[in-house]
Amino acid sequence: MRITTGMLKIAHRRSGFSQKGSSLMNYVGKKGVGTSRMQAMNASAISVRNARIEKGSYEKLEKSADGLTSALSALTERVDSGSENLVSEASSMVEKFNETLRSLKNSSGVLNQFYYQSMKDISEANKSELEEIGITVAADGSLALNKEKLASADGEKVGKLLGSRGDFAQRASFVASRTADNAGVNAVSVSSRYNSRGSIANSYLSRYNFFG
Repeated sequence: MRITTGMLKIAHRRSGFSQKGSSLMNYVGKKGVGTSRMQAMNASAISVRNARIEKGSYEKLEKSADGLTSALSALTERVDSGSENLVSEASSMVEKFNETLRSLKNSSGVLNQFYYQSMKDISEANKSELEEIGITVAADGSLALNKEKLASADGEKVGKLLGSRGDFAQRASFVASRTADNAGVNAVSVSSRYNSRGSIANSYLSRYNFFG
């Protein structure tokens, strides 16, 4: 329950204590009333908030990487079937690749930075071949799709890159799956940490619930 100055005044009247100087901040700030506990509670609340933000970042990364894995799977299946209409699947793959790359760039942790560099290396290593089939590679490793060029690209060249045995598709799928696994583990770890912090904060709050 949230304690207000008015509630404290009511409590003072009922108990017969003087109301002089009995504002909530004065009461909490008096020596021996629990300033250190309030500081600890505030610190715990900040830790919980930061942990929730961190957890959200990991969940976003996991979702992006899972999306890339699915998009690559759909694309390789289309390529392997010999279909010439790959624009929709290729567009989705490019979108998810760039989304995962951005999420990794903004994520902390040695593994995430390793995966970020790995994804850049994959696109840069296949830069000339990708551009031949309509997928350009920017300096930051992100991709852009020329739909018309892809639609008219040589099927054999497309297969060597985007088929299930293609160099780009295989390597990107491997890194994406590892990225999703790592992000999922970190999200669970952070969640348990902020739940623990939340329990600590609640224990402090319960000590100030004079009317519960």
